Amino acid sequence: MVQLMIGIFLGLISFSTVSLASSPPTILASIKPLELIVGALNKPLLQQDIHLEVSTLLPAGSTPHDYVLKPSDIVRVLQADLVIWMGPDVEPYLASVIAKADQDKVLNISQLEGIKRLPFRALLENGDEHDDDKHPDHHDMLTFDPHLWWSVDNAEVIATQVLTILGVAGNGSGAKKPETDKWAIVKNVMQPIRALLTSKKALATKQQPSFIIFHDGLQYLESDLGTVSVARVALDDDHRPGIKTLLALKQKVKENRVVCVVTELNTNVAIIRKIETATPLRRIVIDTLGWGRESYQDMLQQAYDEILSCQS
Repeated sequence: MVQLMIGIFLGLISFSTVSLASSPPTILASIKPLELIVGALNKPLLQQDIHLEVSTLLPAGSTPHDYVLKPSDIVRVLQADLVIWMGPDVEPYLASVIAKADQDKVLNISQLEGIKRLPFRALLENGDEHDDDKHPDHHDMLTFDPHLWWSVDNAEVIATQVLTILGVAGNGSGAKKPETDKWAIVKNVMQPIRALLTSKKALATKQQPSFIIFHDGLQYLESDLGTVSVARVALDDDHRPGIKTLLALKQKVKENRVVCVVTELNTNVAIIRKIETATPLRRIVIDTLGWGRESYQDMLQQAYDEILSCQS
């Protein structure tokens, strides 16, 4: 059915080269964090009379794991001046549509040169994970942790590549300029974000927050902050740990005097109760897909502050 709809829409749509002079380029990000990263470019570009129209394909509250494309979604993908996505292994639901799009107008973030890709990690660092806890099928297709947007370095790589593809000039003329113009724009965008990370990392080093993570989606953020979660409760949204691993997690919570468990809005609270000790874990919410955040810096600050609050 999806293939049929793609064929129909391809007959109706003609592609054109991205032009900054004629109209604002439309940039479609598959997930919210990518929209926030690209959206951060708008402020310095507006000073040069260049405006980017950036939106997210995935509706609020949805995840790439279970979303089904609508006909209107296919139209948006095929009509966008630039589509930014995580690639077929991370977002297989998009693969057939992306394959039909103009590949000069598609950016696969996971394959960018310079992107930091961290390997998946176990629920428990010391080998206490048991045979009843296998990686779900989705992880079996991946060779790296896909939540790479939480890395500030990765965000800079993404922003730089978007400017390269659009041919944005440093003086607003719309013509390609030397690399110094592009780097100046990105440096301007990233400066307050890097300042925020530097200050929060210093606090993390001093405070040493103690926390576990329900869904392991913040490894890149932990790496940036210099913190390490004591353990992870689940590898994936669909994964549920077995009884042996739950007992091992509970022991970890006790031994490390864990204060918080980082959850998402739809976290299964019943599982958390099974690993609590006499003192209940404080639950903090960080949405790994950034729903409800107004900017990339806002998304990071909320997450940093929540992690740093996990002190005894």
